Amino acid sequence: MLNRRVLMKAAGSLPLAWSATASLAQDNAYPSKPVTLVVPFGPGNAADIIGRLIAMHLGNFLGQQVIVENRPGAGGVGAVKMVAAAKPDGHTLLYIGAGVAISQGLFKPQPYDMLASFAPISIASSNDVLLLVRKDSKLTQLEDFIRLAQEKKRNCMVGVSLLGTTQHLCAELFKQRAQVDFTIVPFKTAAAVATALAAGDIDLGFEFVPPTLPLVKSGQLRALAIANGKRSAVLPDVPTVSEQGVAGFSVSSWGMILAPANTPDAVVQRLNRGVQRALEQPDVAKRLADIGVRAPGGTTAQAYELLSSEIVRWRNVITESKISLK
Repeated sequence: MLNRRVLMKAAGSLPLAWSATASLAQDNAYPSKPVTLVVPFGPGNAADIIGRLIAMHLGNFLGQQVIVENRPGAGGVGAVKMVAAAKPDGHTLLYIGAGVAISQGLFKPQPYDMLASFAPISIASSNDVLLLVRKDSKLTQLEDFIRLAQEKKRNCMVGVSLLGTTQHLCAELFKQRAQVDFTIVPFKTAAAVATALAAGDIDLGFEFVPPTLPLVKSGQLRALAIANGKRSAVLPDVPTVSEQGVAGFSVSSWGMILAPANTPDAVVQRLNRGVQRALEQPDVAKRLADIGVRAPGGTTAQAYELLSSEIVRWRNVITESKISLK
């Protein structure tokens, strides 16, 4: 009787043991060839720089080369669709920015469903939006701009890099939360926004920290506020929007690495560990800090939560602001 019970107990544990063994074997067998990280931006872009830093150390962790493949154009649609259709074995990955979450509410019909088509691996980067004025502007704090926009004595002009971007949607959200109105003027680049500010063509600019940090530090532009809920380590004297009266306002852009949906969880988790290891490397941390970018990392669940919540958030802003891009 005792032997029978022992045998039955052992048999009952076989599925669990087999599952753990199979998962371990799958983890150890991956990767069997070089891994491709598709970046839907051109060389030299911040996403490209971050992607290459991660790829180098991720390759060391995996024991296989991680090749960065730049696929710019068409708003990243081609790159996203290509990776979504790739074999879900962890050998083809995608680096996306926050703009992909925005596009889910901006364009209809959607060429893909980000949550259904991908398995988020890790948040790779996070950077902030600054509210900028020219160096000799009479606007010395965010309250001055809010008052100017509320008085409506003249039409306030606010510059952003392109429409449908984090900078644009951040400005739209600011309108809603601060209960002000102004005209949003799109420019092709952050440099063009800075030039327009310096010339006095616009009153305020919403732009990322990395391309404008040198201009702020050199005194060519002034930062009235930072859109994140916390102050920036690289600009600790710049108060947040929330600190200056617009309670709860917090916007950051981010980068994320994903795999095609149905990639085995053991592979996804191994990739997550590899990305965390890469972000912890001193050269990566220093390079990102130098340009004002954070490397939050985190679990796959945290990456999924960020992606899903950002899709909902920006869809709501787009609907309320009645934004339509054709």
